Amino acid sequence: MTAAGFDRRRFLRTGCAGLLALGVVPRAFGAAAPVLVGLDAEFFDPTSTADDAIRFGAQRAIDHINARGGVLGGRPLQLVTTDNRSLPARGVVNVQHLATLPDLVAYLCGKFSPVALEQIPHIHAAQLPLLNPWSAADAIVDNNKQPNYAFRLGLRDSIAMERLLAELRARKLRRVGLILPTTAWGRSCQYFAERYIAVEVPGELQLVGEEWHRWGSDRGLDESYGALVKAGADAILFVGNEPEGAALVRAIAALPERDRRPLFSHWGISGGRFPELCGPALHHVKLEVAQSFSFAHAHGPDAHPLATAAMEHFGVDDPLAIPSMTGLGPAYDLVRLLALAIGQAGSTHRPDIQRALERLPAHQGVVKRFAPVFAPERHEALGRDDVLICRFDPRGRLLPSRAG
Repeated sequence: MTAAGFDRRRFLRTGCAGLLALGVVPRAFGAAAPVLVGLDAEFFDPTSTADDAIRFGAQRAIDHINARGGVLGGRPLQLVTTDNRSLPARGVVNVQHLATLPDLVAYLCGKFSPVALEQIPHIHAAQLPLLNPWSAADAIVDNNKQPNYAFRLGLRDSIAMERLLAELRARKLRRVGLILPTTAWGRSCQYFAERYIAVEVPGELQLVGEEWHRWGSDRGLDESYGALVKAGADAILFVGNEPEGAALVRAIAALPERDRRPLFSHWGISGGRFPELCGPALHHVKLEVAQSFSFAHAHGPDAHPLATAAMEHFGVDDPLAIPSMTGLGPAYDLVRLLALAIGQAGSTHRPDIQRALERLPAHQGVVKRFAPVFAPERHEALGRDDVLICRFDPRGRLLPSRAG
């Protein structure tokens, strides 16, 4: 990371102290009161890169908007970040605090669905829009709340599992084994995998077994994998994050080649230092992962400047090596869309901004062209056709292997 980049250690020190981190407001705005945008993420997680990517995407969009005069006739946007330490209870405290801040109009969440799910009742009590660039549990948006304050520009479990299973079907890998975390995220993915196999492609795929692992623990994954291979799995569909995913890859790579099965993963593993944690084992396992954004398929005039700035920030020489880019692009687009909603609402009144988000005009984002991004009855920006299947190359870059 360059000297101008995000100082993670300094942020962690403030996060540990329970403080807020505030973005810088350009001097050109003088005494104009800033309009605040929150970000509550897992900044204390030692292996996460999704937090930094989301923060960078959001801040880059804010810088773009402020360079063009800000919002509401000359007020700057300012980012306010809180660290939930990957803990749902901390996330609830953080969002309750964010909701008390004058002129805070919305907030972005991090990558962990259990945290975002616990925040849902509280954001609706506070009428605080949630802009979700990563957390995938369907129930975050499908929350039975009216009006609904949760909006997502990213994968959700249903389309991720359906797209991955469709890929297995296309490759004639009929016998599937699942490895899932013992969380709401895991249960969500289990439900959608079972539904797809039973309802959408009856008789074409067979679920040979389901194994469960503790979220954040790498213990027992080799045994879970062995049990599924013994049950006759042609391929393994894994749901988890980078520490558990890397442990599974290392375990598979240590086996004789005849016992290695293709591994297909939900996007959680791409939210951290996965290639580094895997080491050389990564190149001995056939692994593909679902994604919702890649700079290989970025769109619009903002894509190239965003990629260039991100490469400098993260200290890499290739846009496909930018860590957790699948959260960076959506975070950028969400803040640009929020600025449009603020302008359409004409104020910082949150219910008006929620309604404006449902009624935005067409917009060219870096993820895709939205026409429009949301609607009153649709708070999901992406569908199954937007899912990319990607693979890591020997340099640790995440390359699209096939579009949805």
